[in-house]
Amino acid sequence: MVRRETEHALPEAVNESTQQTDRRRTLWVAAAALPALCVFLVQVGWTYPFFSDDSFISLRYAERLLEGQGLTWTDGERVEGYSNLLWVLLVALFGACGVELVTAARALGVLCTIAALLGLAAALRPRGPREAAVAAVAPLLVAGSQPVLVWSIAGLEGPLMLALLAWGFAGLAQLCRHQTSDTPPRARALLVAGAPFALACWTRPDSPLWALTAGVGVGLGWLGHSRGAVRQAVNCALLFGAPAMVAASLQTAFRFVYYGDLVPNTAHVKAELALSSLEPGAAFVVDALTSMPALTVAATIGALAAMTSRRSRSTALPPLLAVLAWLAYLCVIGGDHFPGLRLLHGALAPLALLAGLGLARLPRATGWAAAAALAGAGLAGADAFLARANERSQEARAEVWEWHGKALGDVLGRAFADQQARLAVDAAGALPYYSKLPCLDMLGLCDRTIATTPFPAWIETVRPEIPRPPGHMRGNGAYVMDRQPDLMVFQHAPGLPLPVFVSACEFEDDPRFLEGYRMFLLDLGQPEILPGVRQPHLAPIWVRRTGRCGVRREQDAVVIPAYLFGAFRLGGPVTRKHQPASDDLDAEQRAGQNLAAIATFLQSRSPVAVATAGGPLCLALAAGQSATVRLRLEPGAWSLRCEPKGCGADARVGGADRFVVDSQSEVEITLRAGADGAAPERVRLLRER
Repeated sequence: MVRRETEHALPEAVNESTQQTDRRRTLWVAAAALPALCVFLVQVGWTYPFFSDDSFISLRYAERLLEGQGLTWTDGERVEGYSNLLWVLLVALFGACGVELVTAARALGVLCTIAALLGLAAALRPRGPREAAVAAVAPLLVAGSQPVLVWSIAGLEGPLMLALLAWGFAGLAQLCRHQTSDTPPRARALLVAGAPFALACWTRPDSPLWALTAGVGVGLGWLGHSRGAVRQAVNCALLFGAPAMVAASLQTAFRFVYYGDLVPNTAHVKAELALSSLEPGAAFVVDALTSMPALTVAATIGALAAMTSRRSRSTALPPLLAVLAWLAYLCVIGGDHFPGLRLLHGALAPLALLAGLGLARLPRATGWAAAAALAGAGLAGADAFLARANERSQEARAEVWEWHGKALGDVLGRAFADQQARLAVDAAGALPYYSKLPCLDMLGLCDRTIATTPFPAWIETVRPEIPRPPGHMRGNGAYVMDRQPDLMVFQHAPGLPLPVFVSACEFEDDPRFLEGYRMFLLDLGQPEILPGVRQPHLAPIWVRRTGRCGVRREQDAVVIPAYLFGAFRLGGPVTRKHQPASDDLDAEQRAGQNLAAIATFLQSRSPVAVATAGGPLCLALAAGQSATVRLRLEPGAWSLRCEPKGCGADARVGGADRFVVDSQSEVEITLRAGADGAAPERVRLLRER
C-alpha cells in the first residue's frame, strides 16, 4: 500500500517540480524583458500622431470586410492592394469587437512589439540573474531602434513581423542549442519551429525569404555534426520549411481564386528589378545599418563570436543567413522610401539575437554578465538617441497630412454619399478610407490595369531627373479618363492644383480633361486635425462638369451645383512632364499663361465651396459678389431658381431670371449674392412649356 502511494506521489512531485521550474523561468524571462519594456514605453508615443497613409489602405480592406463587401478596396474588380493579409484580418478582428480601426491598429502594434521583446528575452532561456542580465541585451537593442520608435503605432504590419520573427528565431535558437551530434531534432519540433515563419508568410508576401534562408541555416548547422548527415540535413531543412511552404501555397491559391492573380497587386506596382535599383538599395542598407550603430556592431561581434564553436555556430547560422539574405533583397528592390527604416523592422529580431548569442559566449562570472547588461543598456540608449535625432524620424513625427485627408474625406463623403461619386486619388489611404466613396487609385496600388501598365518610356527619355520613389511610377492617363472619375485630388490632401504623378501628367493635355473638368476650391476652414490642433485647409478639387457631381440633366430641368460657378478651366497643359523638350516658344508661352491663370485663381481664394451642416456643398459668396458659368442649352424658354430657398442669391442670364434660347448654344449664367451674402447649393434651370 505504501509502495502504491509512493508510486502515485512520484509523478505528482515531478509535475510540481516542473511547474515550479517553468514559473521561475517565466519570471526570469519577464525580468530580462523589463528594461526593454521600459525603454519601449518611453519611445512608443514619440512619433504620435504619425499614422502612415498606406496603413489606411489596410484599414479600408478591414472595414469593407466587416461590412460584408469582402477583402476589397472599392466596388468593381477585386484587387489585392494590401500586402499584409494577416495584419488586415487581425485589425478586422479587433474591429469586430467594437474597437475603432485606427485605435485597433495602434494597439495591435504595441501588443506585437511587447510580444517581440518577450520572445527575444526568452531566446536564451534565462534561469537566474546572470543569464537574465545577458538575455536583457537583445530586447534592449530592439527597443531603442529606429523602426520600433517610428512604426510601433504607425498602423502597418512591421510590429507583427517583428513579433513572429522574434519568436521564430528564438524557437530555432533553443532547438539548435539542444540538438546532439548523433540525434537530429524531432519532426514535431521542427514543424513547431517553422510555424511563426508560416504566419509571417501571411503577413508579408516576401516573408518566404526568411523561412527559406533560416531553413538553409538549420540544414547547414546540422550538416557539420557528423559524417553522412546530408540526408538528415535536407530533411531538417524541409521539415522546418514545410509550414511556410504550405502557408504560401494556400495564400497563392486563395489569391488566384479570389483575385485572379498569382502575386499581390502591390508586386506589379513596386517590382522594378533593374541594375539601377542596386545603387539606391545599397545606399538604403548602409544608411539603415549606420543609423543603428549599436545594434549593428553588437550583432556583428556576436555573429563572429558565435561562429567560433561548432555548437554555437549551428545556433547562429539561421539568423545570420536570414539577415544577410534580407539585406541583399533590400539592395535588389531599391530600398524603401518610407521614414523610420520600415523594411528593417523584421531584421531587428535576428540581429539582436546574434548579439545575444555572442554575449552568451562570455565567461560565466557574474561581473561579466553585469558589464554586458550595462553595455547593452548604454548601446540601446545610444541607438534610441540617434533614432530621435534622425532627420527621417523627425519628418515622420511632423507628418500630419494623413489627418488632412481625414478632414477632406469626411466632408466629401457626406457631400457625395448619395451620388456615390467616384473619387480618383494619388494617395489611396486616408482620403478614400474616410470618404467611404468608390475610388480610383491613380498610382495603381489598388488598380490592376494601372499596376500592370508598363513604366512609361518618357520617364527615362524625357524627364530622367524626376524622383522615382518605389510604388509611385505607374500610371495610365488614358485609362483614368476612360473611367470618368467624378472627383479628382492630385498628390496627398489637401491636394495640389496640378498633376504630380504619371496618370495625371499623361491626361493633362487630354481634351477629355481640358474640356470635361473644372477645379473649385473647397475651404474647410481650420478643422481639428488632431485633438486640440487646428490647421487651415483649402483643397483644390477637380470635378467632372457632367455626371454625378456636375451638371445633371433631368426631364424638364438642368441642375448646376453651385461650386461650378466661378470654377477654373485649364486652358492647356502646364507641367508637360511627358512631353519632349521643345524649342516651340509659343508652346512655352502658352504654358506660362496657363500657370499664371492658375496662380491668379488660387490667390483670389474666392469664390470657395464650403460644407453645410447637412452635408452638401454650398458656394460662399460675399455681399454683392458674383460668379458665372457657361452652359450649352437646348432651344426653348427657361427660368432660373436658386436652391435652397432663401439662400440669399439669385441667378440671371442677361440680367433676367427668365430667358429664351433660340438655337442650341452656350449661355452665361451669373450667380449673384444679396446684401447679406449667399450660400446657394445649386441652381435649377426649369424648361417652360
